[in-house]
Amino acid sequence: MFKGIGPDGKVLGVTVLDVNELPAEESVLVLLDYMEMGEGPARNLAKISEVGATVWIAELPETGSRECYLSMDPSADGTVLANTWNGYRVTLDGVTGKVLGSEFTK
Repeated sequence: MFKGIGPDGKVLGVTVLDVNELPAEESVLVLLDYMEMGEGPARNLAKISEVGATVWIAELPETGSRECYLSMDPSADGTVLANTWNGYRVTLDGVTGKVLGSEFTK
């Protein structure tokens, strides 16, 4: 059972917008509210262990000064696919949260 979301609905002090459970890894992916993270790029996608420890906070692609993640989908191959504010579909390493590639989709 995941214990990382506080009673206020927040992780890392930011409101959680979406959660994807990763039962095989005993962790979850959380999409955080970028509007609570100030101006500039917002690293608002994180992997959190079932006990609430931060495994990683996803890198952002270098695609603009105001970038953040809008959605996320774990893949069967262990990567994470995520869409960004600036119109990119990003492939993230599911172990490290590092950007493996990105494609402009708008």
